[in-house]
Amino acid sequence: MKKILYICSVLLLALTSCVSSGLDELPVYNEAEITNFNLEHRFLVTNANGVQHMEVVTLGATVNIDAATATITATPTIPAPTSTFTQNERRNVSLEKIVAYTKLSPAAKIVPLEGASAFGAPGDFTKERRYMVTAADGKTSKIWTIKVNPLPIINEYEGTYKESGTLIRGAGPADILTGEIYLSSVNTNTLLAQAGTSVFNNPAILYQIKVNADNTVTIMSEPTASVVITPQAGVPSTYNPATKTFDLHYQYTTSALRKFDTQLVLK
Repeated sequence: MKKILYICSVLLLALTSCVSSGLDELPVYNEAEITNFNLEHRFLVTNANGVQHMEVVTLGATVNIDAATATITATPTIPAPTSTFTQNERRNVSLEKIVAYTKLSPAAKIVPLEGASAFGAPGDFTKERRYMVTAADGKTSKIWTIKVNPLPIINEYEGTYKESGTLIRGAGPADILTGEIYLSSVNTNTLLAQAGTSVFNNPAILYQIKVNADNTVTIMSEPTASVVITPQAGVPSTYNPATKTFDLHYQYTTSALRKFDTQLVLK
């Protein structure tokens, strides 16, 4: 029995030596970089059976990573609403309770500093945050500063509207305006809209809708648009907060005058 154990031990030692001799030495990385940065909003959704589950929405963001100065600047955007990520939930997105996650150099580690939250956990990014990244060699480290710019405004009017109305082009017959249109926020009382979506479907034909304190509406041209849209003279545009309805009257001229008389009702 002892002889068998001895032979097995010799074989095991020989096998271990063979395996060890065939392995290349693994490199020890000295990079302490952050190579990617993202933000996500987490919220609970209750299904038809009353059971709650976690939903995760990744925010869009323009991210600038400057390795030379160890700074990251992110400008986030909020995705469009869905069946679960509703318009009301979009308004709950806050930098005070946002989840950040990142990608590091191979085998590097990251540690939050000065009250910053750990990556993957909800944290407050309303102010600059600092993190220390330590390379795989355990010696090289770098302190990174992360700045997240404010979230875009989602005002009380933003949302998807059902459109009905008419478009008159010169002396021709009226086109019927139908379908849905999404009004996005410009500021607290102004929206960006696309004109004649069901007829032209041209994303460059844009205008702004400003809701005044008395619920009258000012139609304004959008600086980036391909045409200059103005209100129709003598026909006021209005907003009804009880029914969440816009009655809009505007126009623009290309080869002929185009006059829009349309109603937008929030879905």
